Amino acid sequence: MNDLNRPHKFRDPVHGFVYLSDHEKELLDTVPFQRLRRIKQLSLTSYVYHGAEHTRFGHSIGAAHVCSRAFQSAVSKNRYEFSPDKEENRKIIIWLEQILRLIALTHDLGHPPFSHAGEGLFPLKSENEGKKKSYKHEDLTEAIILSTEIADIIVNIGNVFKESYGLQYDITPDMICDIYKGTLPGKKSVFIFLRTFMDSEVDCDKMDYLLRDSLFCGVSYGKFDLERLIACLTIFTKKGSDNPFLGIESGGVHVFEEFVLARYFMFVQVYFHRTRRYFDLLLSRALREVLPNGTFPINVSEYMKWDDAMVMQLLKNSAENNENARGIIERRPWTCVYSTKVHPTGDGLRLFNSATRTIRDKFDRDLFNKHFVIDKSADKLPHKIIPRKYSLDDEDTIAIVNDESLKISTISEESQIINNLTEKINVQRIYADDAHADKAKEAVRFLLSDSTEDDENYE
Repeated sequence: MNDLNRPHKFRDPVHGFVYLSDHEKELLDTVPFQRLRRIKQLSLTSYVYHGAEHTRFGHSIGAAHVCSRAFQSAVSKNRYEFSPDKEENRKIIIWLEQILRLIALTHDLGHPPFSHAGEGLFPLKSENEGKKKSYKHEDLTEAIILSTEIADIIVNIGNVFKESYGLQYDITPDMICDIYKGTLPGKKSVFIFLRTFMDSEVDCDKMDYLLRDSLFCGVSYGKFDLERLIACLTIFTKKGSDNPFLGIESGGVHVFEEFVLARYFMFVQVYFHRTRRYFDLLLSRALREVLPNGTFPINVSEYMKWDDAMVMQLLKNSAENNENARGIIERRPWTCVYSTKVHPTGDGLRLFNSATRTIRDKFDRDLFNKHFVIDKSADKLPHKIIPRKYSLDDEDTIAIVNDESLKISTISEESQIINNLTEKINVQRIYADDAHADKAKEAVRFLLSDSTEDDENYE
């Protein structure tokens, strides 16, 4: 499908012009999708990087655009045919691209206000054997796709494809959800391949949000060569199988390394920035105090009413009597009195625990709980690529395809950078309010004076 079939043109600050079909434009005009205009992509990051006011709306459109480009690049290499019949192969490609675009457009519909900062505020749900687990935004995304006007639009798109190409080219709301979750009955190989474009170590979701977040934060950490990375995508098959898999041409190893490093530096410098992290923690505490029952509703019609503006108004209304809400409304960050390194060693973690105990000993429990915050949740792998040999059984392997030698290897075999970048980002911090920060710093300073661990992270 080309731009003539997508007559609705949008000017995107990251990608330039992006194009949508009539049905995709109809999807954008729904209540659930318009709600994404009122959900910031990066929560309260604008309290640190003031340009970070962008929303899930723009990211969702951008992800669909990148998915199309990546998919078209991979299939254009003609290494794989979905059908030996050329006309049938053409239909399948158009069908798969439309499914992929719908997954990209709808993948963030269930995000709570302030995105990931609100993620921990869903109620518990019953699991098998009486176990309970919190709802996640993916659960709300599925519910929204299946129970709102989004479902009707997807059904209409499916009807158009059935009428144009045949009954086997149906698209349904359940299909969109199941492919993205990886739970489609039978795990059809072509859908596993399709999912890789939105959920893998080289997915288009990351491609868009890294560039978008970097642009709006005014930093260079998240930049990488998108054109080169897309151009290097290809399709390959594994020995003994006809199933398609997404791979990278051997000339793309360095740009893939750049992509992984861009994500790594964005986590270190932006997503886990100490002041940004503090406001995420503060927002979570404030919302537990002001939300009905301390959680967001999971009823879809009720959930659709919640956005950043509604939360901010709730916080404003309660700020006079709620210290946490007031801290957000008036932007009052606490001081980070101690932080580990980005990748703390065993000694570094022991020193952090000693610093925590030292500060705790200076105050009684109630004072400590009221005036200090311990953050151990800034925990992330730079990537999920485990150094290993190529495995026919591993769907998540990032494969490198060499045209000249016809060799297929893994990125972990080809990249020393990827192999070395395996330690978790696991920065841990102690925050204190202004009235107690100096005393806490003094206690930590005394502890560090007796330690052989360097104190470069002492604030």
